[in-house]
Amino acid sequence: MSSNRLPLPVPVTFSGKWNQKQYTILKELGSGANGTVYFAVCNGRKVAVKIGTDPFDLLMEANMLKSVQAHRQERIGPELIDVDDLMYAGRSYSYYAMEYVKGERLDEYVERVGADWIPVLMVQVLNRLAVLHRQGWVFGDVKPDNILVWNKQVHLIDFGGVSQIGRAVRQFTEDYDRASWQAGDRRAERSYDLFAVAVMMICLFLGRQDWDRIRCQVRHLPTLCDIIRDNKGLSLYSEPIIKALYGKYVTAEEMKRELLETLRSRVQATPARKDGGTLDFWIGSLFVASLLLLASSLYYLWM
Repeated sequence: MSSNRLPLPVPVTFSGKWNQKQYTILKELGSGANGTVYFAVCNGRKVAVKIGTDPFDLLMEANMLKSVQAHRQERIGPELIDVDDLMYAGRSYSYYAMEYVKGERLDEYVERVGADWIPVLMVQVLNRLAVLHRQGWVFGDVKPDNILVWNKQVHLIDFGGVSQIGRAVRQFTEDYDRASWQAGDRRAERSYDLFAVAVMMICLFLGRQDWDRIRCQVRHLPTLCDIIRDNKGLSLYSEPIIKALYGKYVTAEEMKRELLETLRSRVQATPARKDGGTLDFWIGSLFVASLLLLASSLYYLWM
């Protein structure tokens, strides 16, 4: 699906054809279905530049990113800075520049800090999705690669899969796609994103090696349900995960609320230890989750 990857190396320094902004490429951040993202500097500011070969596709994505930023009190997504073309080796390539979001990829962060933080992080993801859904959009390509964690806060990145509710999902990844699991279609609706969140929780609790083994099996919901039942960490959150897999939630707020209730129950049921380790962690987790619940009742400002 990376047919839009540039056939030649990007020039280290280039200027936009129309707006004349100059960029210095520092490194590649990643490549996807409709382009490659680079870490760059423009006028002393750190930015992320996405370059592709399909101008219509890139323009559509830039417009979507601009649209989801329109509600200043519910801003979600990096700031769109520039949209332009660059000429290179006799060809024109479209690109857009956006605010550079610093952070660690979600799955790598969980591997480092431990699985206990997964439900707290998922509450934050659901907060972000709830904002997007209220604006009439579905993220579409929910997966760890598209979520960064910085200062214990999650940030959605790569809005190439964002689709208007009611239309077809523009981009997806099979592992998190409900149609691939024979659990529904690819219509852009809130439950599509929530299904992906549920699968992402399963993936994060299992870890990369176990998930790689599972993903090669025949994809259907009973397989996922068996995994949840047999995994101690997942079984604690089986109710909200299974309900999301079967499309029982109407909104992200509903799933978040039940996940928080399960988290509270876990805290209350955790016995105190003399060293205070387990209890201290869960008190901290509950505090973070409570703040998130309060924040969601007001508004979310991008940080």
